[in-house]
Amino acid sequence: MFKMWAMTESSIIEGSAMIYMGICAVFDIRHREIPLLWILTGIAAAAGLEIWRIAEGLSTVAETGLSLLPGVSFLLTGFATGEKIGYGDGLILIAAGLFLGIYPCFLALCTGLIVSAAAALILLLFRRAGRNSRIPFAPFLLIGMGVVLFA
Repeated sequence: MFKMWAMTESSIIEGSAMIYMGICAVFDIRHREIPLLWILTGIAAAAGLEIWRIAEGLSTVAETGLSLLPGVSFLLTGFATGEKIGYGDGLILIAAGLFLGIYPCFLALCTGLIVSAAAALILLLFRRAGRNSRIPFAPFLLIGMGVVLFA
């Protein structure tokens, strides 16, 4: 019975993370930014969930700290490059890390980066974008999460 509940709980968390990331992707595509209130709501929900996991003994504080690394590194990279990488991308990666954990988050990030690089290359080849064009990253992170969670 407990094993079945754990599988259901995991599916609910993963589904919630996908829905959250899907909404972020829509905002990113339409407005080129994600509302800070929406981002903070997702981070708060994910943090509450992670506190619950720690209380149940399913996670540790060290694992939680590691799950923040992809998002924090994106925030630092955005700061160092003068916001060539948006702060919103780093913040939604923090939420994704808290929802999913370090390994799925890192794999989703890597997949998203590879797919976005391929898309950027295609846009450059067909002259639909220039060297300084900006493309939203949240949809590619959503694709990465989908690949990681469903593959």
